Amino acid sequence: MTDLAPKNNKRQGLATQLTQPKWMPLMACLWLITTATQAAQWQAHQDIYQAINQFSQQELGGHARITQLDERSRYHLCKTPLQVSLPFNNHKTVKVVCEKTHSNNKPSWLLYLSINVQTNTQAWRLVSPIAEQGTINANQVVLVTYTGTSSSYIGSETNPTGKQVKRRLDVGHWLSPIDFMDLQLLWRAAEDISQGQVIASKHLLASKESTRTTSPNAVTNKNQLLGQLAKRYIKAGKLLDQNDVEGQQHVVISSQALTMGRELIAQDLTMAWVPDHKLRQAGFNHKEALVGWVTKRHIASGTPLTQDMLRQAYLVTKGSEVSLQINLDNYQITSQAEALSNGNLGDKIEVKVIPSGLVKRGIVIAKGHVELSR
Repeated sequence: MTDLAPKNNKRQGLATQLTQPKWMPLMACLWLITTATQAAQWQAHQDIYQAINQFSQQELGGHARITQLDERSRYHLCKTPLQVSLPFNNHKTVKVVCEKTHSNNKPSWLLYLSINVQTNTQAWRLVSPIAEQGTINANQVVLVTYTGTSSSYIGSETNPTGKQVKRRLDVGHWLSPIDFMDLQLLWRAAEDISQGQVIASKHLLASKESTRTTSPNAVTNKNQLLGQLAKRYIKAGKLLDQNDVEGQQHVVISSQALTMGRELIAQDLTMAWVPDHKLRQAGFNHKEALVGWVTKRHIASGTPLTQDMLRQAYLVTKGSEVSLQINLDNYQITSQAEALSNGNLGDKIEVKVIPSGLVKRGIVIAKGHVELSR
């Protein structure tokens, strides 16, 4: 038999030496290096949480509360940035993907985590109670900021006015699609309506329609139809939508044909209701404010007046005599001059002093008055 005693003695001697105090620091260093090397092979859980939170804030508009990973779970260290997405088209689950790791045995990995996202969004809330099968009026709801994790509440893209609720809803209730009945109250033409006709209550007939088949342009609020104009001929029974009607505005129009350069007087102006499609620009609401303005071009009778058709009357006109005011340190000199161009308040124009004929540059300060520039 082979004698094993010498070999065992050598091993025991080496172990004894390594456990001596002088070898302990070296052993500790070796242990730390080994532990750090092993840790560097795995993706830190905190890196995964951070990637999810960045995605949540940028794409979902809020901070994510994340279901924590099991401390014992290990994922190989990723060479590429972690990719986060919403795999199920909701805000409850995220997918985290590592496309390339440092490990040859595990070149990639993915995982799914549940999240709750706290966001600040605009949502509809009740300010007064609604009875079972009641219809929401405009004064019963308000669009306010909602802070929380629910994503089911309806926001600014949906107007709940005119919709019928399934059950009684109390003050403070946040509205969601499940609150509404499958039918909503809309409006049909009770009789034939001619083009340009002002729509009144007699022209409207209430009708409950399925929310699944009606157009998103259908009008639920009766007040959005009353006083509007029919854009075209509307046959009795037609379900009215936003494309059937248009508004009108009470604006200033010309009461007669006006020549270019005419300074307007009160008799040139009158007020009239004008359909929106006939107003290329915003009109004027008060005719008194336009008295004294000047037309830039010929204007036909009955034309809605807009900013591009008019200008304010010049305070100084070319060729007219003006008072030229010269302000010195302790006194003021006034002389007569001829305006060489038109000017309004603050405009810089040239004038010819009378009788010297000298041309000076001044600023229009009032009607017929120019102050010499210094």
